[in-house]
Amino acid sequence: MRLTPIRLLVALTVLNHTAFAGSRVAIPLGALELGASPFAIGLLLSFYGLLPMFLAVPAGRWIDRVGMRLPMLAGTGLLAFGVAVPFLTWDIGAMYLASVTIGLGMMGYYLAVQKAAGMIGGDASRTANFSLMALGFSMSGFLGPTSAGVAIDLIGHRWTFALLAAAALATLAVLLRASLTRELPAPGPQVAGPPAPPTRLMDLLGTPELRRLYLSVVVLSSAWDVHQFLVPLYGASLGISASKIGLVLGAFSVATFIVRLTIPWLAGRVGDWPPVLGAMAVAALVYLAYPVFPVLSTMLALSFLLGLGLGVAQPMMMAVLYRASPHDRIGEAAGLRMTLINGTQTFLPTAFGAFGAAFGLSAIFWGMALLIAGGGAHVWRGLRQEERD
Repeated sequence: MRLTPIRLLVALTVLNHTAFAGSRVAIPLGALELGASPFAIGLLLSFYGLLPMFLAVPAGRWIDRVGMRLPMLAGTGLLAFGVAVPFLTWDIGAMYLASVTIGLGMMGYYLAVQKAAGMIGGDASRTANFSLMALGFSMSGFLGPTSAGVAIDLIGHRWTFALLAAAALATLAVLLRASLTRELPAPGPQVAGPPAPPTRLMDLLGTPELRRLYLSVVVLSSAWDVHQFLVPLYGASLGISASKIGLVLGAFSVATFIVRLTIPWLAGRVGDWPPVLGAMAVAALVYLAYPVFPVLSTMLALSFLLGLGLGVAQPMMMAVLYRASPHDRIGEAAGLRMTLINGTQTFLPTAFGAFGAAFGLSAIFWGMALLIAGGGAHVWRGLRQEERD
C-alpha cells in the first residue's frame, strides 16, 4: 500500500495523539501516586484546555497567515516537551506544567493538520480525508490509554512518560525531514480591496441550528471528557490495576473506531440530528449505570457503549457545522466549537473534582446523567418546534 500524503499525515497524527491520550491516563494516575486529591487531579486535567480555550480562534487565524508547517512543528515540539516533563522532574508541579504544555501543543498541531487534511487532494478528497483522520484518532485513542496503563504496570509511572514522549519525538523527526510539510500550500498573497464589514463571533449564535449545535457540543464534549477523568479515579477506588483501567478507556476508543466505519452509510439514511440525540440518550443511561455496576466487565461494556454513541455524534455535528455556518465563516465557527470543547475540558474536571471530593464519585456520574438528559431534551424540543414551524 502506497504511503500517500494523507496516510502519512494520519500516521503522524496517530503518534502524536497516542502521546496526548496516554498522558491523560498517566498524569492522573501519576498524580494519585504522588498523593494528589481528586480536586487536584481535576485541576490537572482542566489545565489541558485552559490555554486552548482562549487561543483556538487566534491560532486558527495564525495558521491562515503562516501556513501549516510551522504550527505542526511547533505544536509537536511543545507536545513532546510537555510529555517529557514528568519524566525529567517527578513532582506535582511538573504534572501541572505538563498538562498546560501538552494541551497547547496538541491544539496547534490539531488545527494545522485538520486544515492540511482538508486541502490535500482538493474538494473531491476532503470527505475521505476527514473520515480517515477520524479513524486515526479513534485508533490512537485506544493505543494511548491502553499502552499507558500497561506501561505503568510494567515499567512504572515515570518511564511511561518517557515512552509517550518518544512517540511525539518520532513525529517531530519525520516532520522535519519529510518533503510533505514543505509541499503543503502556503498562504496566498493578500488582495487589496475595500475592508470587509466587521463581524462578531457571537453573531454565529443567531442561527437556531447553530445554537442547538453548540449546546450539543458542550453536552457531548462534557460526556467525553468527564469519562476520561472519572474512569481512572473510579477504577482506582475499586482497586482495579492501571492496565485494566487503560483497557476500559481503550474499549471506548475501539467503539468509536468501529462506529465511524458506518458513518457514510448511516448519514445517508437517518440524517445528522437523530444520531446526535441518540448519543445523548445513550450517554445519559451509561452515566446513570456506572455506579450501579462497580465491576470491571460492566465498566468495559458501558465504556464501549458510550464510545458507540459519542463516536457517531462527533462527525455528524461537524456536518451540521459546515451546513449551518455562513460560507465565509466556517473556520471561525469551527474555532468557536473548539473553544467550547476546551472550555468544558478546563472547567468541568475541576468542578466535578471538587464535587466528587465533597459527595463521592457516584454523585458525579449521576450529575452528568442529569446534565446530558437536560441538554438532549432541550435540543429535541427545538427540533420539534422547527418541524412545526
